[in-house]
Amino acid sequence: MIKLPSFPILLWKRALLLIYEASPGYTICWIGLLVLQGILPVLIAYLTKFAIDSLAGVSTSNGESPRVTNAVWFLGLMAITVLFAEVVQQAGTWMRAAHAEIFGDFIADKIHTKAGEVDFAFYESPQYFNLAEQVRGEAGSRPLAMLESFGTVIHSSISLVGLGALLLTYGWWLAMVLVAGALPALYLTFVIDRQYHHWWRSTAEDRRWTAYYDAMLTHANAAAEIRLFDLNSHFRRLYQSVKLRLRNEKLRQIRKQVIGKVVASGIALGVGAGALIWMAMRVLYNTATFGDLGVFYQIFSRGQGLVNALFSGVGKTLNNSLYLESLFTFLDLQPNVMPGPDRRQSLNVLRKGISFKSVKFTYPGSESPALAGLDLFVPAGSVVALVGVNGAGKSTLIKLLCRFYEPTEGSIELDGVDLKSIELSRLRRMMSVLFQVPMQYHASAKENIALGDLAAKGLDSEIVNAARKAGAEAFIDRLPKQYDTLLGKWFVNGAEISGGEWQRLALARAYYRKSPVVILDEPTSMMDSWSEADWFDRFRDLASGRTGIVITHRFTIAMRADIIHVIDGGRIVESGTHRELLESKGLYAESWSKQMQAADKMLAV
Repeated sequence: MIKLPSFPILLWKRALLLIYEASPGYTICWIGLLVLQGILPVLIAYLTKFAIDSLAGVSTSNGESPRVTNAVWFLGLMAITVLFAEVVQQAGTWMRAAHAEIFGDFIADKIHTKAGEVDFAFYESPQYFNLAEQVRGEAGSRPLAMLESFGTVIHSSISLVGLGALLLTYGWWLAMVLVAGALPALYLTFVIDRQYHHWWRSTAEDRRWTAYYDAMLTHANAAAEIRLFDLNSHFRRLYQSVKLRLRNEKLRQIRKQVIGKVVASGIALGVGAGALIWMAMRVLYNTATFGDLGVFYQIFSRGQGLVNALFSGVGKTLNNSLYLESLFTFLDLQPNVMPGPDRRQSLNVLRKGISFKSVKFTYPGSESPALAGLDLFVPAGSVVALVGVNGAGKSTLIKLLCRFYEPTEGSIELDGVDLKSIELSRLRRMMSVLFQVPMQYHASAKENIALGDLAAKGLDSEIVNAARKAGAEAFIDRLPKQYDTLLGKWFVNGAEISGGEWQRLALARAYYRKSPVVILDEPTSMMDSWSEADWFDRFRDLASGRTGIVITHRFTIAMRADIIHVIDGGRIVESGTHRELLESKGLYAESWSKQMQAADKMLAV
């Protein structure tokens, strides 16, 4: 169960440390510019009073040279300070954008790293997909928003302290009036804006549905059936239905924000006007100068803006906490499949075999077990076939062998060594798995084969040899650039190949990997019957000196294995050679007989 953390202050602290970790140099420069942005408005306001008073002195001095010089100095210093403030602001804008780009890439790498670390089980959990949607969906925009909100809080706080000190010289109660005028904006930030972001997080699954419907309408894999069954209007209707509801809910949230901001701005404007009238009356009664009025206007108006900016920054930082909660929850995910305390050296070769001992397993969230006390021994150097109806537990057995999951009960051993005692990456290097639907990497044919073992030297001769043994050399030679041809149609100049050719390419990866255990899950599902026999002969060559496990529904493949195991109800119910199983007249013989009778009927027609 994925649980979201709380305590925004701790999240902010961790976020700032993460920002520093991403780029220490940029972070220090960013903070330095924020300090300058906080100090300069106070300095400008302070210089404004002296500049106005010096100009007023010039107007009553009949052009006396010292007073003119003094006024010019103040005006020049003020102009330089304003120009410097503009330079600092623009430098801060550039620094923030550059820092956000670096931080965004850093966060993306963190997300990608964690996605590779979490258990396979996470990818079968709706909660994981909702969390991933929240994290990935705003990974591009949130880093900049976080830096902006943090930056606003920092430089607004510094400016307010300075302006507040100047404001106290005119009356201690003015600071309270300044804050009171911004309280409606604070309410808006803490309540209405937060309601919006809570709504956004709660609709993660709805947004995932819209992404799914969009994929059905635009993805190449769905294009054929969408047209054949005329499903375009159906999925468009589903997409528009969810989007309409989300759009209406979002507009209602934004409407509340807009109304609240208008009211808050009106109140702040009224408070500011009242304070300015009070100061103007003091000038009228000669208890303050025009310089005081000018600096008071600047302090109070800028102060109101800073208070609003500070509250807004705090509010946005709080709202960013919703993203931070999701981000840190994702980054804190820990795999359950971990190496055991033994940590023995992994095996380079398999000498005895693979043992499943009373293995039971139930998928998370399921009530019925996928494997119920399964016992199986696969001798080293042999090729065994696993057959059975869909849902019997064949593919689950492979997932456990690769330690995508841990058995609920029982153990799995390689040469008597429990899998939990073998370092995980080394264990998986012992396995080559050809899945039922081979992965189609959008890379060159050469790179597709080399991906089978990135630790290898990647010699062209070895890649060509692997392709030849897998029967992939012939179709690769027909490609426009042969081994350098980009495969797949996602990118320009990519060449599409058939499903059977993708499976041969996957077999070439297995040849190239040279692992001691080779596992195939419905390896010929995309091949025609003419290619099937040749393919299995090539596999026997691949499995020579290795241990092979083949999951298949095709008896023409199973009958060529050294031994066949029939799985039913999560257990091994029959084992033997093809002939032995036919003679035992069990489930295997019954299924074989039905297939042969069906074939005879077809021939008789």
